[in-house]
Amino acid sequence: MMKYELRLSSEAERCIDDQLQWYEADETHGGVELADQWMDLLEAAFNTLNQHPERHGFAPENGRWMPRISIRQMRFKPWKTPSAWRVLYVIDEKARLVTVLQVRHEKRPLLDDGGR
Repeated sequence: MMKYELRLSSEAERCIDDQLQWYEADETHGGVELADQWMDLLEAAFNTLNQHPERHGFAPENGRWMPRISIRQMRFKPWKTPSAWRVLYVIDEKARLVTVLQVRHEKRPLLDDGGR
């Protein structure tokens, strides 16, 4: 199977940077080491996403937030905790491109519920 190119929107980059800064600031739970581990695991998840983006279902926001595009989500669960992050993305089949719109913790409100 041919891989898709994977791009991060500026909003996705901001979300990732914010999460990395949060981990880095938490020295009691690992600080920079924890941030590096989270990023390594996220990059591994992105590597599976660009190979099979269609295997993940539609996000709850699909059809409600940015209704002209089909928004999918991949759950990213790097730790052995109940919660995960949602990687929101769109697929452009013609361009063989996956664009990650956001990476957000699943406890945050949905985008159409004022959770921008």
